[in-house]
Amino acid sequence: MHGSAQSVLVIACGNPLRWDDGIAWQAAEEIGRTLQPPVEIICVHQLTPELAEEASRADTVIFIDATRNGEPGKVLCQTVSPDSTAVCFSHHLAPAQVLALCNQLYGSEPRGFLISISGECFDHGTGLSPAATNALPKSVAKANELIRRVGVELHNPLQRLSLN
Repeated sequence: MHGSAQSVLVIACGNPLRWDDGIAWQAAEEIGRTLQPPVEIICVHQLTPELAEEASRADTVIFIDATRNGEPGKVLCQTVSPDSTAVCFSHHLAPAQVLALCNQLYGSEPRGFLISISGECFDHGTGLSPAATNALPKSVAKANELIRRVGVELHNPLQRLSLN
């Protein structure tokens, strides 16, 4: 279960060999340069059931992923609630399914957030489109703000975490 310190797990999902699909990994690198434990960072190509064990040990899980939806360069942050209705054991899960497995398999209920970054180019290749390059600092700032607020909430339980 959870330790006495508030722990945060950042899971960056994407493929750095598919242009903007690699933005989550770049965001994770930036977050890792500025933050110290208890923040743990994992970069994966896709969300798999095996991540539930790691996520079950965290108090908060922040998923970062690129999306083809939305205006390129837009950064959206939303809460993620466990969704066990669609959990099936496949090789690819949604963030809500990873959180559902945390509960089903380990009795853990970490709080979840998803930072989605709208990409422009998902072709084979490396680098980021101009829109994704502009979104990178915004996504890192949003993740750092969530991590900071989780720590503040730990010390002041009356402070509620808001995504605004």
